[in-house]
Amino acid sequence: MADASVWLDRLADERSRKVVFLSHCLLNENTRYPGGACRAGCVEEVVRVCLERRVGIVQMPCPEEFAWGGVLKRRLLAFFGGQGTFGFWLGKLLLPALLWYTRRVTRKLARQVAGQIADYLASGFAVVGVVGVDGSPSCGVDRTLDVGRSLDRVGRLRETARAADLNDIVRACVVAGRGMFIDLLRKELARRRLDVPFLAHDLIAELRGASLPLRL
Repeated sequence: MADASVWLDRLADERSRKVVFLSHCLLNENTRYPGGACRAGCVEEVVRVCLERRVGIVQMPCPEEFAWGGVLKRRLLAFFGGQGTFGFWLGKLLLPALLWYTRRVTRKLARQVAGQIADYLASGFAVVGVVGVDGSPSCGVDRTLDVGRSLDRVGRLRETARAADLNDIVRACVVAGRGMFIDLLRKELARRRLDVPFLAHDLIAELRGASLPLRL
């Protein structure tokens, strides 16, 4: 019986053997926080570069979807406009527990993605990059969101608030540092001694209306 490498040679096809791992919302902005979606679906200029470079796209999971109450982040919506209420006070009291739970969920997802990356590399594929979203509390590569400070501000939102008001808060609360998912994924890859480049899509620039082609 021929070994696997022989069969792979016989069954050679058109695949490029190159993949990129993208943060979930770059392919599906429907999972963005309410008010944060600048596109109806995907970030087209990011996808276009992948198509032009003949790079396969692997969509990473959205940690906030899994930890914060689904695509609408229902566990966070309770904070919006709630300052001074019992619910807001209780939410702030329970915030450390929510962040602990978020880290637990995120660590599991990071291990799963690291396992996927390891499989691609072991199978002879090139992983040309992991693309995070700077400004995200989960997927920031160089800049992330100060969650505690942002929740204090969203608690003061009025019923007349619109998406622009929330995005002003996001811009004001971005700080230097890694998002939780990217940080845990980097550590898991380092533990496995895997070296993969990390790239950042700029959420704040996207909110300003900028077109941001990916530089692979």
